[in-house]
Amino acid sequence: MPVTEWRLFESDSPAVATFAFHEHRPRAAHLEQSDHHARLHTTAQLIRDLAPASVVDLGCGDGGLLSLIKDIPSWGYDFHPASAQGWAERGVTAEHRDVFGARDVPKWGQVAVMTEVLEHLADPHGTVEWVSRHAEWVVASSPKDETGDRHGDCHAWAWDIDGYRALFEPHYQVTSHTTVDWSQIIVGRSRRT
Repeated sequence: MPVTEWRLFESDSPAVATFAFHEHRPRAAHLEQSDHHARLHTTAQLIRDLAPASVVDLGCGDGGLLSLIKDIPSWGYDFHPASAQGWAERGVTAEHRDVFGARDVPKWGQVAVMTEVLEHLADPHGTVEWVSRHAEWVVASSPKDETGDRHGDCHAWAWDIDGYRALFEPHYQVTSHTTVDWSQIIVGRSRRT
C-alpha cells in the first residue's frame, strides 16, 4: 500500500503550528492571490450548496472566504495578528483566538470550515475528530500534490488524494471530494451528529 500521508516534522509540535511562527508574518490576502482565488470561490459554492443555517471558519485568515458568504450567518477565528486588518476591510465577523491549540471555540456553526489549515497543525487527526463532535458538516481543503519530499516549507503534514480522504472518513461521511488547481476540497457530514 503506498504512503498517502506524510508527517513533516520530528519534534512533538511543529514550529509552523505556533503563534511565534505567525506573529510577525504579513497578512495573507488569499482571495486576491491568483493561486487561491478559484479554491476560495469553489469552497464558497460548496458551502452554499449545503444551504447551512450557520458557518464557523476555523483558521479564517484575513476573512476572504467569509466575505464570499456574507449572506449566510458566519464568523471566524484566527490567531495570526495581521488578519484583523482584512476582517475590518472585508466587513466580516472574526476574532483572534487559537482554537486549535486551546481547543476553544466559543460559538460553533452547522458547518465548520478548515481551508488550508490542517497541514499546519501538530495533530490534524485529533482536530478532525474534535470538530466532528461539534459541527454537522465540514468543508476543508489542503494541497493535493505534496509529498514527504516536495511540500510547502511551512507545512507540517502532506496528503495525496487518498490520504486526505482517509483523514476524514473515520469521522465524516465524505459527500464531495473536489480538486481545484493545486488543492483538494472535502465536504463531509459528521458521523456523530
